Amino acid sequence: MVNRFEAIMSRVEQNPDKKRCAVVCADGPTREAVREAETRGLIQAEFFSGDLAPMEAVRGVHAGQFDILLKGNIDTAVLLKEVVNKEYGLLTGRLISHVALLDVPRYHKLLLLTDGGMVMYPDLDQLRGILENAAGVMRRLGVELPKVACLAAVEKVHERMPETVRAAALKELQQTGEIRDCLVEGPISFDLAFDREAGRTKGYDSPVAGDADVFLVPDFVSGNLLAKSLVYGGGARFAGFLAGARAPVILTSRASSAEEKLYSIACSALVSSLSN
Repeated sequence: MVNRFEAIMSRVEQNPDKKRCAVVCADGPTREAVREAETRGLIQAEFFSGDLAPMEAVRGVHAGQFDILLKGNIDTAVLLKEVVNKEYGLLTGRLISHVALLDVPRYHKLLLLTDGGMVMYPDLDQLRGILENAAGVMRRLGVELPKVACLAAVEKVHERMPETVRAAALKELQQTGEIRDCLVEGPISFDLAFDREAGRTKGYDSPVAGDADVFLVPDFVSGNLLAKSLVYGGGARFAGFLAGARAPVILTSRASSAEEKLYSIACSALVSSLSN
C-alpha cells in the first residue's frame, strides 16, 4: 500500500525554510520521532523539560521563536492550560479544534476527520469554526476545493436528530456564500461519503458522495470512535494536531507510536510553512 504521508514529508524536505519545533517533556517515542524528523530535514527541534516546560515552550511559540508545539509525556490538560493563556498563549480569536489526517487503505486519498479530540459537543457556530479550520488545512495540503461531508446517521433532516439539522444548516451557509472555498454536503451518512458504490446504490446524487475530503462529525465521541475504528480496525495511518491556534499543536496520545508522531510533525510543518 502506498503511504500517502510520504508525499507530504517529501514536500517538507524540499522546503529550505525548516520549521522550529518546541518539544515538551519528550518520552521515548517522541524523541525517536523528532530524531527521524530532524534526520529527514523536516524540522529543527528544541526540548523543554521540568515543571516550567509547558509555559516556557508556549511562550516561545507565542514570541515567534517556534512554529510547532509538540506534546510528549505530559497530561494534555496541563499543556492546553498554557495554550489558552490570555497573556502568552496561542489564541487567535478563532476556535481551536482537532484535525485527524488518515491514510485509510480502502479510501482513494488522504482524508481529514474532525473533531474527535477537542470540542466535545459543538453547537452550530462551533461546527462552522471546526469546518473552516479543517477546510483551511486541506487547502494548505493541496486540495483546492475541499469536499466536506457533514456526517449523520441518515440523509434527511429530522427535528429529533439535531445533528441532521445542523448539517443542513452548514450546507445552506456554504450555498449562500457565508462559508467559502469548500463544498459542503449534509446530512450524509458515513457510507455514502466514503463509498461511491454505496451512493450509486442508494441513488444519492452529490459530488461529495464517495469523494469527501473532510468528514465532519457531530461530536467528540463519534469522532474519537470513528478515528480509532479506522486506525485499529481499518489499518489506517494517522496524524493529528490542533488547528486554529497561532501554530499547530501536536497532541498525539502518550500511547501513540513514533510513526504517528512523525506523520503529525510532517503535516504540521507543511501547514505551518504554507500559513506564513
